[in-house]
Amino acid sequence: MSSSLDLDAPDAPAAPDAPVAPAAPAASQPPAAAVPPAVPSTSLDLDAGAAAAGRPAVPAPAPSPAAAGPLLTPPGEPPRRIRADARVRAGSRTILTVAEPTVTLTRLQSAIGTLHFEAACSDEVGDLRIGAAYQLRSGQSSTVQLTGGNRLAPPRSRRPILISAHERFGTISVDLRQSRELERLAIYAFSESRTALNWGGSLIVETFGKARIELPLESLQGGDVAMLMSLYNVRGEFVLRAEMQALNGGVREACRAYGYDRITWLDDRTPVD
Repeated sequence: MSSSLDLDAPDAPAAPDAPVAPAAPAASQPPAAAVPPAVPSTSLDLDAGAAAAGRPAVPAPAPSPAAAGPLLTPPGEPPRRIRADARVRAGSRTILTVAEPTVTLTRLQSAIGTLHFEAACSDEVGDLRIGAAYQLRSGQSSTVQLTGGNRLAPPRSRRPILISAHERFGTISVDLRQSRELERLAIYAFSESRTALNWGGSLIVETFGKARIELPLESLQGGDVAMLMSLYNVRGEFVLRAEMQALNGGVREACRAYGYDRITWLDDRTPVD
């Protein structure tokens, strides 16, 4: 019988339809080997896929203790320096500067006795007076400054938190028994007679334990009012920051520039109590 295809062969009778057999199930493939889930690596190994590509893997260097933790310094950048809070010890003397403008009091220094601010300056400076804009935990905000007799804050309070007075120099005193009630304050200086001041002298802060923090004022230039120092209550510890910014205008404008915008004013230096 020829195996060639004969196109002229007589047609063969059609075969009866054969039942269609169900398709045989595909041969099952052997199950693939179970692959354990990938575990994310915390190392900086750039050759992690080298073994899969047939290349010898280069082991990643072990991370140094300084690089441990959630944040790593990017390659080529200097390590980030974590700055510790500057502190003052009992009986010590600290001078705030532009390079080192802040100091943090301990919880003991922030809660016992009186925190005393004093503007020590000679008559050559002029009739310099100091005041303080403050904000309490209750949201109450105003100023306390010496323009006549002693001033108290809050006004008409049986236990004032702030007291403004004038002995040899102008002073602001904070009653630390109520330190938790004080949110923040800003010490400012102005001329009582509204004349130009020849800035000089120092703002001196005395804490519990007779620690002294000094802020020289001779670097101030011009301006009608100067913001000298800010105080912030951070989790029960007072943080003092040198501001040293001379501003034109009255006390009202200086307070608003530092965020004390909830004070109602009678004029440019007198709040409504």
